[in-house]
Amino acid sequence: MMLGVAIGISSLTALYSVGENTRQETSRRFKNMLGTFDTVMVRPGSGRTRGMPSLTNVEPTLKFDDALAIETGVPEIKRVARLQSAFDIDVKYKDRATATAVFGASPNWLDLRGDEVAEGEFLSDEDERMLARVAVIGTDIRSVLFADENPGGKTLRIADVPFQVKGVLKPRGAGPTGASLDNVIMIPVATASRRLFNRDFLTMVVAQLNDPLQSETAIFNVRALLRQRHHLAPSALDDFTITSPQAITAQVTRVGTTLARTLMGVAGIAVLVGGIVIMSLMLIAVSERRKEIGVRRSFGASRNDILLQFMLESVVISVVGGFLGLVVAVAGTNLAAAFQNMAPVFAWNALGLAALLSIGTGVLFGFYPAWKAARLDPVFALRS
Repeated sequence: MMLGVAIGISSLTALYSVGENTRQETSRRFKNMLGTFDTVMVRPGSGRTRGMPSLTNVEPTLKFDDALAIETGVPEIKRVARLQSAFDIDVKYKDRATATAVFGASPNWLDLRGDEVAEGEFLSDEDERMLARVAVIGTDIRSVLFADENPGGKTLRIADVPFQVKGVLKPRGAGPTGASLDNVIMIPVATASRRLFNRDFLTMVVAQLNDPLQSETAIFNVRALLRQRHHLAPSALDDFTITSPQAITAQVTRVGTTLARTLMGVAGIAVLVGGIVIMSLMLIAVSERRKEIGVRRSFGASRNDILLQFMLESVVISVVGGFLGLVVAVAGTNLAAAFQNMAPVFAWNALGLAALLSIGTGVLFGFYPAWKAARLDPVFALRS
């Protein structure tokens, strides 16, 4: 009986914890990739672009002037960050080389994305005005190119153009797809446009909202402004795509909630099976212990005494089984987290739920056998 309850409670608690762990890790990775949630993102193209936007796979429809117009012409927008991105760019330092993503970013990129600098400093307004050849590198680039020295002030070559390292970003880990977010180099967007990529269009504009609750209004106004600037006919499709991290987060949350409910349903079935095991074995126990019940009744025990005895037995068995199940659940949660390369997150609110279920299982499924034991005729019980 204890084994049946332990399996049910351990399944419930472990699956709940694993589901919560997965939800938190997914949200963290999306936040790493998307940055703060009080922004909207504008990309060129009508949503047909696959993968991350890059200068090689997006349409040249989103210009620098569009970013300025969004910042100054949409009341719901507080400020705008501009980005040019390219991937698999050759980078060298001395005899070491690698291929990485290079982001040309405006100086306010960190403020809008929520990133931080671990060493040195980030790009400045002066760097952008002077088209400075300076770079801020991710931790993956530091480990590959500068494993045994301080990268500050050193000169690396991006696509054979020299850039001086100005800072190192704090590690961000992996994104939702599992790819590293630290294999990146950031340079001033004006420098990227004129001295490296020779492109006059952007791969992304990130617009920060004055009020996150007005995201729908902001998206509507940005869309109307860009359609007007791009001279699109009323029947024409947009030549840009606007997304909101809030919408993406809400979708991820819905998926996580569905997963959690599914896991809880499976675990609930396991608890139900454990309860049925208790009731079945308690009914067998009542049949096997008729003489004990008859002796107790002949010495003055009331029906309530018999009922209480069997109810207490059922509850104690359930509570002990529940405790054993929690021990197994903690071990299972840690094992699952280690297998997924994530920090273990034990849902302690599931502890109270498990305790209530243990007691409830004992009371609910032990009541009928206890009631049947209390209703036994003592004379019949002694003769059996």
